[in-house]
Amino acid sequence: MSSMTQHDIPTGIITQVGICPEELVYSRNTGYASRMGQTTLARNIAALRKHLGMTQAAFAKRVGSAQANVSKWENEGRQPDAMPMSEMAALADVSVKDFTNSVWRPNSGDIAAEPPSLESIAAEHGWVLIDEIDLAFGMGATYLDPDRTPERLGVIPFAADWIRDMYRGSIMHLKVVRGRGDSMEPTIRDGDFVLIDTSRRRLDEQDVVWAVSYGELGMIRRLRQLPGGGVELMPDNAVVRPTEAHDGELHIMGRVIWIGRRM
Repeated sequence: MSSMTQHDIPTGIITQVGICPEELVYSRNTGYASRMGQTTLARNIAALRKHLGMTQAAFAKRVGSAQANVSKWENEGRQPDAMPMSEMAALADVSVKDFTNSVWRPNSGDIAAEPPSLESIAAEHGWVLIDEIDLAFGMGATYLDPDRTPERLGVIPFAADWIRDMYRGSIMHLKVVRGRGDSMEPTIRDGDFVLIDTSRRRLDEQDVVWAVSYGELGMIRRLRQLPGGGVELMPDNAVVRPTEAHDGELHIMGRVIWIGRRM
């Protein structure tokens, strides 16, 4: 798994399958025959969308409809409603009648192509994009600059359904960081992706894994409240000794809710 930027979007490969009108006329498949009057429109819609450089989700938003409808217009020959039809004709710079009945071919200077955004691609594929940030977390200990705003390194795509099943809060509270060091072996290895719920800032669960700052050190540790008011910071690696924090030395930055690694 790696971060994505807009430059990482792969160029799509579009294949076209031609349908002979004569075959439609004489076909026993009534589903094909019923599409005869809409084939030109379906192809025009697909051509316009591709000329604009949009995904189906982005195009649907542009013309005031839903992604599922765009798919039906292009692939099933469904007739669009009046409003999106009017918007498409305007984008194509032709009348609704011509866009419906005549083959539309774009002129290179007519419409400025719009590259698909990461958000529209994510929506089309059922992803949510979660920021990967550099909080300099170490599984040993890494010095934090208290005056530095965490750097946003990119985004990590997660399946939206999976995230919603696992997490009920706002996606904005989730951040991805990468662990460093070996003090949380074997639970977390160097380079693992760690998903943190930054809305959790209070020690309300014992012996689970938290992202914390201790003094000016960033680290990932299991935490245990001690009877005297201190907090024990426990590594999972048996050769690393635990630490105790007292008197405001410890600040919780979030609860670790998921760990992932490359296979």
